[in-house]
Amino acid sequence: MSNRLFVTYRSTATTSGMQSIERGASVQRTVNIAGKSGATYHLLTLPAGTDTNAVAASLRRNADVMSVAPTHVRTLASDGVANDPYLDNVDQWYLYKTNVDPGAWALTHGRSGVSVAVIDTGVDETNTDFIFDVRESIVNGIKTVGAGSVQDTNGHGTNTSGLATAQTNNGYGFAGVGYSTHLQAYKIFPDATATSDCQTADTADEAEAIDDAVTNGASVISLSLGSPQSGGTDPAEETAIENAISHNVVVVAAAGNEYPGTDGQQVDVPAAYPGVIAVGASSVQDAVENQYSSITSESVASYSNSGATLVAPGGDASSDTDADILHWVEGYSTTTAAFAPDKCSDGGGVCRVLFNGTSQATPQVAAAVALMESYHGGPRSLTPGQVTTMLTSSTDVIPGISTARQGAGRLDVAKAVAAAHP
Repeated sequence: MSNRLFVTYRSTATTSGMQSIERGASVQRTVNIAGKSGATYHLLTLPAGTDTNAVAASLRRNADVMSVAPTHVRTLASDGVANDPYLDNVDQWYLYKTNVDPGAWALTHGRSGVSVAVIDTGVDETNTDFIFDVRESIVNGIKTVGAGSVQDTNGHGTNTSGLATAQTNNGYGFAGVGYSTHLQAYKIFPDATATSDCQTADTADEAEAIDDAVTNGASVISLSLGSPQSGGTDPAEETAIENAISHNVVVVAAAGNEYPGTDGQQVDVPAAYPGVIAVGASSVQDAVENQYSSITSESVASYSNSGATLVAPGGDASSDTDADILHWVEGYSTTTAAFAPDKCSDGGGVCRVLFNGTSQATPQVAAAVALMESYHGGPRSLTPGQVTTMLTSSTDVIPGISTARQGAGRLDVAKAVAAAHP
């Protein structure tokens, strides 16, 4: 059980009163989270081993306390397998399927002032293909900032960050959808170990990272993480997201990978919160392995949850041994993966990996938003509502697939960038 609580104080509560309440609860750390209403929101860290239910019950009895809620854990929304063979970058089929190259890039290469905040497992800081505006780790309530703070030992965060913001036309590695878009990297997952890469993140750390991304000027927040709605919503997470949206920051989140199970009939949280763009995964089928021109059809990935706002390429490999790159989304991993199955070769100076998941679809949409804002005026030039309308009105509808499965359709980045804003 987490030793974190999310407390909402009434607008009449005084600073000294809140401090007195928290001293009485032996609180070790307090973080203020911004919110839209006049209430005050605090994330409290209690001593390890504390009975959080008992503390929560005690806090609720105080007249200054409006509500107390536990925080939750979030898992990564994809499944990856390391891939050693060198593959030419033209095999980034998803850039062609979504009309990024040449379509969107003929309209804009992005702007350095428009940054994407990726909240994940960190980024491989040895990879020269990223321009960092922010590097920040918040794990178990401990914040570190600057070079070395976000080194990725999992690979997932490096992959999602690369799909969005790997620098383009620089003669190195992969191209990110955002072309010249800068990265704000927030690491909220603990380091992987030699025996596991399945660590979970506390929503208290996530909420704090979201808050900092807003303060640090992010235009878009990309969340390739989540948990089924059956596990409950999270007030800390939702409050931070509401505040981000109220500051014109677009929030994009993975729809989840639980379909066709019961949880897969609806999107995960945080994708389910009002105003969040929920991204499902699409896939392609081909007649000739690794030949883009032989693509015969497109679908929604078999694992992708229903109820998404739209879908973007996530791949749908038949197994870990599927050798057809068109069934995967290929991109960066980290050179410091701790779990042996995640380690990849550094062939040609590029650490490569194959992934499937709504995690991979999500940063493609986030980077598309960055290009949209670059084209239409710069950082936060479009409201989240305008962005959602522009994205959903410019998709390519996949024939024969229900709206429940594909939402508005599959992302078309060039159309979204060129769309007139409401």
